[in-house]
Amino acid sequence: MANKKTHLSGKERFCIEKMLGEKESFSKIARTLGRGVSTISEEVNENGGRARYRASRAEMRAYFKQYRKKRECNAVAMNGHILRFVEKKLACGWSPETIAVRLKRQSGIGYASGKSIRKYIESRSGLERFLFWNRNYHKSGPKRRDVLFNDTGRKFIEERPFMTFFEYGHWEGDFIVSKRNTQVLLVLVEKWSKVKRLMLLPNRNNEVVNAAIASLLDGYTVKTLTLDNDIAFRKWRELESALGASVYFCHPYHSWEKGLVENTNRWIRVFVPKRTDLSSYTAEDIRAIETWFNHLPSESLHGATPYEKMMEKEYQKVVVSLEVNFPTLRIRG
Repeated sequence: MANKKTHLSGKERFCIEKMLGEKESFSKIARTLGRGVSTISEEVNENGGRARYRASRAEMRAYFKQYRKKRECNAVAMNGHILRFVEKKLACGWSPETIAVRLKRQSGIGYASGKSIRKYIESRSGLERFLFWNRNYHKSGPKRRDVLFNDTGRKFIEERPFMTFFEYGHWEGDFIVSKRNTQVLLVLVEKWSKVKRLMLLPNRNNEVVNAAIASLLDGYTVKTLTLDNDIAFRKWRELESALGASVYFCHPYHSWEKGLVENTNRWIRVFVPKRTDLSSYTAEDIRAIETWFNHLPSESLHGATPYEKMMEKEYQKVVVSLEVNFPTLRIRG
């Protein structure tokens, strides 16, 4: 017989107690109540077993179990320190899951899960406006087949060292382009710390791109750099010399092979929607976006921020990220 989708009632527990007194089996009790055998077995074993089961005590235990569940779901409302932290970080653009993972890492405040924080938001009118993350879902146009370069000397991604996945200093690069003009946004991401570097460029001229990458990575540990086959990276040998590191390439039309920077671009699109004129942005705007992302806690970093992990590796220092205001710009072309 199919299990019911409700908790055991007081009357059912009374029936269980009486039938146990008559030495009936779990199977017979289950058939009588229309419940699963496992439901009856768990109920009895969790409340003293056959010899000590009492319906009144089991009912009281079940009541307090549900009470504690509801209290846990309202962990935000029940703790003033957590409540103030949650509302402050929501205003900074943090998601409930980001807040939860930071609470787990941060001591002295308490903890609330992402689910608890979302329930708190639903119970407070006006807080829903912070759950913005409305991403751009415009589909990309057809792939251009005339913008790749062919160089037999390139090193492809399968030749990249295996330690790329486990140590600091391995970067991925890509562009966010504008259909309105030649301007592009250069995006570089370090794979271990997730630290990001952004720069607006007037065009994708080889020399301009190489100089920008060298400038952005100056002062950082660079062991490898993974790029796609854009013609902007045609002079990759000069770039290797400037960085003192090896440059590797994805296979043509296999953008997922540098998935970290592709996913980063997806999040940057919150502030730089598709079909946006990049000339609408200033260097200060781009710096604000970069700073916000680098000081945003990450679940993949167990609640740490990219900036904190970068400082740990580059300078062997334990630091705490700055309080960074949420970038308000969202310019549409």
